[in-house]
This record gives sequence, structure tokens and C-alpha cells, in this order.
Amino acid sequence: MTRKTPQTFGTPPAPVLADRLRSELEDSAVPGRAEGEKAYLKSSLEHIGVPLPAMRTVVRGFVRRHPGLDRDTLLELTEELWAPPVHESRSCAALLLEARSDLLVRADTGYLEQLLRECETWAHVDLIAPKGAGALLLRLPETSEDFLRWSRDEDQWVRRGGILSYLLALRDRGEFPHYFGAFAELADPLLTDSRFFVRKALGWALREGAKHHPEEIADWLRARLPRVSGLTLREAIRPIDDDTCRSLLREHAELGGRRPRG
Repeated sequence: MTRKTPQTFGTPPAPVLADRLRSELEDSAVPGRAEGEKAYLKSSLEHIGVPLPAMRTVVRGFVRRHPGLDRDTLLELTEELWAPPVHESRSCAALLLEARSDLLVRADTGYLEQLLRECETWAHVDLIAPKGAGALLLRLPETSEDFLRWSRDEDQWVRRGGILSYLLALRDRGEFPHYFGAFAELADPLLTDSRFFVRKALGWALREGAKHHPEEIADWLRARLPRVSGLTLREAIRPIDDDTCRSLLREHAELGGRRPRG
């Protein structure tokens, strides 16, 4: 995706901005970190060893220095950062989309989907989807149709992105009632997906809702226990009271799921 657009007055071209950000990343690298992180993530990308908090600091500083950044420059800049197969450069692209999600429009769900499809790790999905796509969902609820489509994609990273796009909405007590129905429709057929990162994402999203609507999440899970994986169940019920947790785990075990511990 290549764009040739006029730059906002006073904002350097995207390639120049990308080079500056990469230079800041290199200055933030921690000696000896790259090899361990690459092994932990089982990554095929190049790693330079910058911790996520340091990357967030770099991106926050960039955003403060460039308050006039427009949508076209943002998208071109993230393309520049994403293109090299470097973990930290791609992470910064995702963090910029998170930081300036206010500039995104519905048509940009196609761009986000492209990035998800090119992700080689959950670490980048988990930066793009919850606060990039998720902020877009809260601002433009009609994007739920796009995220439902993501959830039906066979690519596990696109599917995980569809699930996690609801994280912010489910986390918010006030927004939960407006979005849980759509999330439940999205999640229900995914309960039998056998892939770890899909099951884990389902449990994570449900857990966010359970923090303030535990009874509703418990009831939803109980009605689907024959199809819920042990991983999804255990992740989802963490905030729920002990008695309800034991009851759900016991029923799940009796239905042939993984036996509860303790």
C-alpha cells in the first residue's frame, strides 16, 4: 500500500520520521535482551532488544512532538515502520496506530487486517487489536461487522484480532451491555477452535467482562460448557467468586473437560 499525499505543514515526510524513530529505538536497546526475547517469542524477526515500556516512551514522545500528524502521514509512517522484518519497528507501528486511533476511519479496518495477516507473533496482534481496532469499535460501532468477519477468518492471528477488538468494550462497565451481545455472537462458534491463541483470547475477553458482570459471564459459559475448552474457561472465570468457579469447573469436568485442580 503506497500513498503519495501532501504532508501537513511542518511535518517531515514519513520515511524521515520512520528513520528518526528507528534511531530512537536503537538508542533504547538493552544489551543482551534481543536473543532472549527472540527465543521467548519463537520469532523469525530480527530483534534489537528494546523493552515494551521503552517503546511506549519513544512513541509517546513522538506523538507529543507531532500533534499535527494527519491520517495519511500516520498510515504511510506505519507502513514504513512495518516493512522491515524487525520486531521493535513493527511494534512501534502498532503503538502509533494505538496512540492515534482517533485518526482512523472505518475503511482502515482493511489496513489493520492486512497487518494482522502479516503478524508472525501474538505480541503484535495484541498491540494492534485491543487498543487500535478496539478504540475504533467504540468510536464507530458499525466496525463490528468488520471484526465479525475477522473472527471467521481461518488465519489464527486475524481471528485472534477479531476477538480482541472487543477487549476495551468488554472491559468498560458502562459499555459492556451495549457490546456483549455482538461479542457473544462472534465468540460462540469459536469455542470449539482447537488453537491455543484463539482459546486464550476468548478467555481473556470474557475475563474482562467478568470483572464487573460476573453473573452474566458465568451464565453464558454454563450454557456452553460442552463446547468450552478448559483453557478458555479457566481464563474467563478468574474474577468470579470461588463457589461459582468451583461449580463451573466441576460441571465442565463431568462433561468430559479437563478436571479442576485442588
